[in-house]
Amino acid sequence: MVTGIPVDESRRTAALALWRYGHDYLKAAQALGEQDRVACNESQVLYHLAAQGIEFALKSYLRAKGVPPADLSARVRHSLLEALHEALARGLSQPPVEVMRAIQFIAPHHRNDQFRYVGALYGEFPELAPLLTAGTWILSQIVEEVVADYFAYYGRESRLGGNDMRQRMRADLSWSASKIPTPQ
Repeated sequence: MVTGIPVDESRRTAALALWRYGHDYLKAAQALGEQDRVACNESQVLYHLAAQGIEFALKSYLRAKGVPPADLSARVRHSLLEALHEALARGLSQPPVEVMRAIQFIAPHHRNDQFRYVGALYGEFPELAPLLTAGTWILSQIVEEVVADYFAYYGRESRLGGNDMRQRMRADLSWSASKIPTPQ
């Protein structure tokens, strides 16, 4: 509530909003990783941002598939593995092996109450590319469902409007994917 007035959370928790949050967190991790070369033992913000981006991407899909926000809070919470399991059960394509590995790597550190430190050697830098790839893969897989959900709840889809939204989302993802460093 804002000064006694109930706040409508539907737009903030909509599939499209969660998709955007996921993309923004992944872009923030990527941009910060380019700017700051900070070793893991000094900061793990990059891991936290990427994990949060993956969480929002999975939750976006679940919202597009009709999972209410209360269920996400009560059952899925912040568990990446639970969110992935739910998304797969609701029709998300089986992720490539590298996407599964990235999620399995970060999931134990992304907890309900806090982000847990990823063990690293002194001076070791975050391995961010697999996490960015995983989040971007999820976001690209769910564009159709997110756009359909948006128009089902917030407006009548014109063919041009839906196509334009899909094209913009895919263009944003393409640009983001082009910024992910390739392993040397």
